[in-house]
Parts: sequence; C-alpha cells; structure tokens
Amino acid sequence: MNTPPPEGSAAANGHGLPHGNGSGSSSYLGLHHHDDDIRLHSPALRQSPPLDERKHECPEGDEPPLALMLRTVDFAAYKHRCQRRKDLDQTPYINHPVAVANLLSSTGVTDIRVLQAAVLHDTVEDTHTTIEEVIRAFGPEVASIVEECTDDTTLTGQERKAEQLRTAPLKSREAQQVKLADKLHNLESISRSPPVGWTVRRIQAYFIWAKHVTDICGPSHPPLAARLQTLYETAHTRVNGEYFPCHPDVCGPLTDQEKKRVDPRFALCQAGDNPCPSPIFF
Repeated sequence: MNTPPPEGSAAANGHGLPHGNGSGSSSYLGLHHHDDDIRLHSPALRQSPPLDERKHECPEGDEPPLALMLRTVDFAAYKHRCQRRKDLDQTPYINHPVAVANLLSSTGVTDIRVLQAAVLHDTVEDTHTTIEEVIRAFGPEVASIVEECTDDTTLTGQERKAEQLRTAPLKSREAQQVKLADKLHNLESISRSPPVGWTVRRIQAYFIWAKHVTDICGPSHPPLAARLQTLYETAHTRVNGEYFPCHPDVCGPLTDQEKKRVDPRFALCQAGDNPCPSPIFF
C-alpha cells in the first residue's frame, strides 16, 4: 500500500490541482491512494470454490427484467462475498454496488444495461471475474460498460487516478452515469464513516480528485450531478471528535442539519463508547 502524502505538503493539503480534462502530469493528484483503499479483502476470496456458471448463464429466450436484475445481483453477491468495506462497521462490500444501482434507478435511469453494469462494476477489477465471463452471463453490451468502469490494476494508485481523470471525457454516456453513482456513494460513505486510519487531508484530497472526475461526467446524468454538487458544498466529516469540511475549496460552514447527518451513531455514544457495534456471528 502506498504511503499518504506528507503532512503539510501541497499534495496533502489538496492544493495544486488543475482544472480541465486532466491530460497533464499525474503528479498534481495529491493522493497516492486509490478507491480500493476503502475495500477490505479477505484471503478467502482467492481460495473459495469456483462459481457455478450454469445458474448465471444467459437463459434461452426472453428473460423478464426483474429476473435479469436478480440474477445480476446474485452474480455480484457471490463474487464479492468475501469482501468488506474499510468503514468502521466493515460493511459487506456488496452493499456498495447495490447502492450504486439504486442511486441510478431512483434518479430516473431505466436502462437495465446501466443498472446491471452498476451492480457488476467492481467485479472484474476486484475479483477473479473476467470480461469474457460477464459477456457469457449478461451479454456484450453490459460487459462493455463494465469494462469501461474497470481500472487497469497493473498501474499504481496514483496512476489509476490520473487515468480515470484522463479517460473520463472518453467514456460512453452509460459508463459516465455509473461513474457518477459510484463516486457519489463512495463520497457519502467516506463523509459519514471514513475508512479506518484516514486523515482529514486524505479525505479532502479524495473529494478534490473526485470532483474533477464527476464534473466531467456530470452532463451524462444531471440529477446525480446536482446531488454531487450539493454534497461538495455541504459535506463535513468527523475525525478524532472534530468536524471538518470534506471539500475545503467549495464547502460552506457546518450546519446543524449536516452535523446530525455525519455518522449519527456518534450522537448515541457516551464518553468512552466505541461507535462500532460488536460483530455478530451465526
């Protein structure tokens, strides 16, 4: 894992970020971490039995939309079954792609290919799923969107962030829509409950970089673009008992409403309490 930028440096403070399409050097990104830093992988992911592809392959004839979506969710749930987020609760990773699809559906996206791609968008990048497998299960159109949303994992975290910014204008409308929902859910999650160990500067650097990406993708789906802009202007996070603006350049002052929204579990904690619930085993 890469080390965070030095405290007090321009990179750590999120300064020096360019405007435009990000076609210049990647050194301005000010962040040496990638999205996978909010994922907690289990070694079991690499050792579990292979997927029974027969129950996920494309059936003969027409498939009702609801059945198709449920089959897609089942596929993604199996692929992500050993992964958790790096938030305080270590929430199951599958919560994220399901939430991404819901953000799109609840803001007017009805193209089932986009909703499927949203559910599947991290399977190739973060599990042993291949694009060919997605094609066999869900067809080339869905697989193409998933492929557009998949980073080159041979690159470093900083290089991947630069590549996301460089290629954002070149993505299809469908892939840009998935990108918007993906970033929105990540940003909302980070502001409510930052990944364990993240500093304020790291959170702010992530927000600054993400805004450059979502500003490019915004025209593909204005409802999500508007929601993202509101988030950038209002979102605060709580680190070590203090509240900080997530995007230091555009965020306004902390409001009472925003203070209540930032991880409400803290409001129920007494002095010395751990806001993370004890794990439940079955």
